Amino acid sequence: MLLRVSGVNKYFGKNRALNDVNLEVRKGTVHCLVGENGSGKSTLTKIIAGVETPDSGSVAVSEHVLRSGNPRDSIRSGVRVIYQDLALFPNMSVADNLVFDGEEELWKFTRATGRKRRAERVLRELGVNIDPAARLGDLAAAERQIIAIARSVSSDGELIIMDEPTAALTHREIENLLETVTTLRDQGISFIFISHKLREVVSVADEVTVLRDGEVVATGRSEDFHQERITTLMTGGTVTNVDRATSPQATKTPSVAMRNVSIGKKLRNVDLALYPGVITGLAGVVGSGRTEVGLAMAGLIPLDRGAVYREGQVLKKLRANAKLQYVPEDRLTEGLFLDWSLADNVIVNDLESVLTRIRVISNSRIADLANTWINNLSIKADSAFQKVTTLSGGNQQRVLLARVLSAQPDVVVFNNPTVGVDIASRAEIHNLIRDVADRGTAVLLISDEPAELISVADEILFMTDGEITESATPDQLTENRLVEIITEGVNA
Repeated sequence: MLLRVSGVNKYFGKNRALNDVNLEVRKGTVHCLVGENGSGKSTLTKIIAGVETPDSGSVAVSEHVLRSGNPRDSIRSGVRVIYQDLALFPNMSVADNLVFDGEEELWKFTRATGRKRRAERVLRELGVNIDPAARLGDLAAAERQIIAIARSVSSDGELIIMDEPTAALTHREIENLLETVTTLRDQGISFIFISHKLREVVSVADEVTVLRDGEVVATGRSEDFHQERITTLMTGGTVTNVDRATSPQATKTPSVAMRNVSIGKKLRNVDLALYPGVITGLAGVVGSGRTEVGLAMAGLIPLDRGAVYREGQVLKKLRANAKLQYVPEDRLTEGLFLDWSLADNVIVNDLESVLTRIRVISNSRIADLANTWINNLSIKADSAFQKVTTLSGGNQQRVLLARVLSAQPDVVVFNNPTVGVDIASRAEIHNLIRDVADRGTAVLLISDEPAELISVADEILFMTDGEITESATPDQLTENRLVEIITEGVNA
């Protein structure tokens, strides 16, 4: 036995995060830890890593009982953690990020050539083609996640904890990562693998532990767990992901249209129109141009050629138009104001509604507006003025959606809206997107998830090398077929 968590309890104020949690991880195994947002997964991870101190209970690695609240003791015992925020240094090179592990001596005496050579070896073993000299901040989100994984597996850790490692990865990148995990497991490294993507869980796990409301509700060998059982254990019930029930009414007038849009080598002569009540899905590998389409439509990046039209007129100041909203892929670095409260995040797009007659912001109106959206989107929070950093990932995403929808937009671009949220929250967000479209809003859904695109979209466009190359309706596709089109470029 490599890791033994015994009787761990943790409270945050009056809120119980963990209740008498026991967990055992054997050497050379992948132990998947699953549960809804708020179930206690992140808290347990931080306790194992020494970041949080349990109120009672103990954590032992190779029979060595770790000192509570001492990250250095956990690191020296072989524990490595990849958090959801990656904890990387954007202004440093890829090689420097891979080598740096917090040990001053290692950082001081490792020469540049040695760093580069080690980085090349690590990336080669992971099958990754990334320049070790590249500045990390210039990489795409998926590439940064891969660097975080590479740093963790290269630092001689015995137990690697991966907290949603595939959230920003494409289907092919996920497959490569899972193959790497399996290879490292066979070499004797142990993993705690945390993921909301249950298909990954059942494919890579040797053992599974399910948390609900801070308690272990089931644990055992992976062959005893299938996706339906895990879902039931996580939620205490069943979650059904249904296709969109209503068909949008045909219209010839788009809500917004991109015409002949080009941006360097990222987009080439893109034509795309979004229609009222229609959910248009956009699929493609990382780097295909799908994200740039959303950013360009939302006015977040400049165009080299072409234009975005609204009601037949060129939109010159897109960001000044509150009726066109964008939901970013990374809610933490691109979406939310992390030091602000839930209420302050929500009101940003609807300041007029919280002003008094003398144009002064009213705290009571802020609370009323925030509470309306807390109720509308079932946001779990102690109060409207709770900091968003204290909320679970799914509830943070709901806060972001509340801010977007408070502007009552008629066009919304969703860029991977369910990244890092649990299965129940994912189904609720899908229903929300359908409801938004049913009210006549034009929707662009950019997604890595084949099931999400097939379940939610009315039509799906495929991007390759900055161009829209194919289109299909969901009834023409299976998940496997959709993945084939994305990865291999075969015709729909």
